[in-house]
Amino acid sequence: MRGWHALFVACLSVQCAIGWAETTTILPVPTTRQLRGLGAEEATALIAKLKNAQRQLKAGEFQSFEFLAGSIASYDKAKVSPRDAFLQVPFEKVWNIERVRTDNRLWQPYRLAYAPNGLGQLYWEIEVVVGINGNIQRVLMIYKPPAPF
Repeated sequence: MRGWHALFVACLSVQCAIGWAETTTILPVPTTRQLRGLGAEEATALIAKLKNAQRQLKAGEFQSFEFLAGSIASYDKAKVSPRDAFLQVPFEKVWNIERVRTDNRLWQPYRLAYAPNGLGQLYWEIEVVVGINGNIQRVLMIYKPPAPF
């Protein structure tokens, strides 16, 4: 009987620990943008390109870069078109920009993070590829949970 009692207490304590781990606190997004592998000038220029592309799309001007966006099938963001997802992101609030290393001299990828509801919540991971001509070639956006899943 003692073995069952100990097992029952152990299961209860594990269940409490799981419940405690699931309650994540919302942390505010850092006010200082985190940069990895690029300087502030390059990050500012990238954000300006993205905001300009948004402005031009809203104005009905032709844009030739590719959009890809998605999410986990059950998340509401999976129902949003890639264009609408792109137009909804306030790029000035992107808190993390990373220059991704590549051997391809023609394209330079960047990885950005935008957390609309604060850190520790669902967020947009955005990959932007800039071509050799300095223009945006592709924008890939994935709405996903923060690590660890």
